[in-house]
Amino acid sequence: MTINHPLILLSNDDGIDSPGLLALRQALITIGEVIVYAPEHNWSAAGHTKTMHKPLRVTSIILADGSPAFATSGTPADCVALALMGLLPRPADLVVSGINQGANVGYDLTYSGTVAAAMEGVIFNLPSIAVSLDSHDRPHPAVIRDAAAFVARLARTVLRHGLPPNTLLNVNIPNRQGSEIEGVQITRQGQRNYRDVLVERQDPRGRNYYWIGGSAPIDEAEPGTDIGALAEGKISISPIQLDMTHYKLLEELRKWDLG
Repeated sequence: MTINHPLILLSNDDGIDSPGLLALRQALITIGEVIVYAPEHNWSAAGHTKTMHKPLRVTSIILADGSPAFATSGTPADCVALALMGLLPRPADLVVSGINQGANVGYDLTYSGTVAAAMEGVIFNLPSIAVSLDSHDRPHPAVIRDAAAFVARLARTVLRHGLPPNTLLNVNIPNRQGSEIEGVQITRQGQRNYRDVLVERQDPRGRNYYWIGGSAPIDEAEPGTDIGALAEGKISISPIQLDMTHYKLLEELRKWDLG
C-alpha cells in the first residue's frame, strides 16, 4: 500500500519551538510532504483535551531552519483536528506526534498530549504515531536527530503496510545515540506507579492554593513492556487501540441483576 509523495501532518505537545518537532520535520521530509500544526506553548499532561468553549487561532510562523509551520492557540488534539477538518491543502496520509521530551509509558498514555494528538489522527481514520524520548533534561542534538531518523523509517513502513482501524503506535526511544541503542522491541503497556502528593500553601492574603508535587514515579521494568524495553536500552513500539472495552468482563456483567 505504498503511497507516492504522502502528506504527513506533524504535531506535538511540547510546543512549536520544540527541538524534537524540528528534528522530526527534517527527517520526515525525506519521505513526503510535511505540514506542521503545533501548539503555541507547552501542553504536557494535557491529555485528550478539546477546546469547545472559545475560538481557536492559527498563526503562520517560520521554524528555526527557515521552513513554514502553523502555531495554534489550541491543545495538541485541537491542532490535529483543525488541520484535518479543512486547513490542510489535501487529505493527510499519516499523523505523527512528537518528539516528546520525556517517555510516555504505562498509564502516562491517559495524560499525554503527545499521545492525544495521535489519538485524534486515529479518530479521523488515519494511521498515527506518537513518539517520545526517555529524557527529562534537554537531550543531545545527536540523540534527537537519530531518534527522528528512526521515526522516519518507521513512518515509511507504516505508510507501506498501514495500521488496523482504531490503532496507533506509541513509540518510546532511549536517551541514546542510534549506535548505542540495543534494538527495537514490540511491547505492551507497563506499570508506572505514581507518587504524587498534594502541596498546600497560602497566598499573601491567607487563601489556600495547591500544587501537585511528589517524587518521580517508580517503574516496573517487566520484560515485554514499554518500561522494560527502555530499561534494556531498546526502542519500544506499543500498538494502542482506542477501544477500551474490557471484553472479558462483558459476560460477567450481563449476569449481574441490574434491573
